[in-house]
Amino acid sequence: MGFSGSAKAAPCCARNAATPMLIVGDDRAQFNVGLALANVVAVADEEGIPTFGAPQNSEALQTYRLDGSFLLSDRLQAGASFSLVNHSITADDIKDSTFAMGDTRLHLGYEIMPVWNYSKWKPQGFLFTTLTLPTGRSIHESQKGPSTDVTGNGFYAVSVGMLAVKRVGFLDFFVVPEVHYSFPRVFSGDLDRRLLPGWGGSIGAGFGWSPGGGNLRLGLRVHPRLDQGVTSIYPDRVEQSRGWLSVCDTGFDAAYLLSATDSLMVSYTDQTLLGVATNLNLNRSLSINFQHRLER
Repeated sequence: MGFSGSAKAAPCCARNAATPMLIVGDDRAQFNVGLALANVVAVADEEGIPTFGAPQNSEALQTYRLDGSFLLSDRLQAGASFSLVNHSITADDIKDSTFAMGDTRLHLGYEIMPVWNYSKWKPQGFLFTTLTLPTGRSIHESQKGPSTDVTGNGFYAVSVGMLAVKRVGFLDFFVVPEVHYSFPRVFSGDLDRRLLPGWGGSIGAGFGWSPGGGNLRLGLRVHPRLDQGVTSIYPDRVEQSRGWLSVCDTGFDAAYLLSATDSLMVSYTDQTLLGVATNLNLNRSLSINFQHRLER
């Protein structure tokens, strides 16, 4: 996930591409700098059967991310996320890499369920919407044989979701459902084609434990996602997609509050542990994020 915790507790939850970095604590702005190292370890076919690659073949992505969020009013906030991606592939006699910009995301969030008064059951709740801009190069625009120049998804997309967070003693719980729609786009090349990506959605859930209510938080999360396959419309034919794309992130987080305004988080995410994955590459990734907050 991409939301911060209270200024008096360790920050909550790792970020995820499906959800923006929301301010959930008593802050007026927050900024995040992060590095994620991901390796493709398997390919899942349309039957949901993963095929793991040979050790001498590798595909890796290093993502450098900058996120920012700030309050527009007491309950309304806005933010943006920018990234640079280093995509490298080594296989047999191929060894290539590309360093370029990834996709850009803009978001708005509104706190629909504030926690002004303590409640044993009522969570803190936010509605959010995210606009994805295809500033990275997609597989449909790749100009390299091994496709190392692919650093983005290639489509304009909008998502709508909700985040609910509840703290009980030294524990915290969260759930974040969202739906998104990627807009059709025309790609030019040897043969012009119109691609229709369509709908998708995800639902993340998890919990964290802050031993003794101190500066350390240990967390566990799962985040299954589902997307329509892309249909290609050529001047002389229509090619249907291979079907739905699905994957489930399983994540483990360790966060530490360095000061009242600064925190550090290390996260491990594995897409091979839970759920049925179809028509996608499966990654294992390690990320580290530093977050700075400006108090109200």
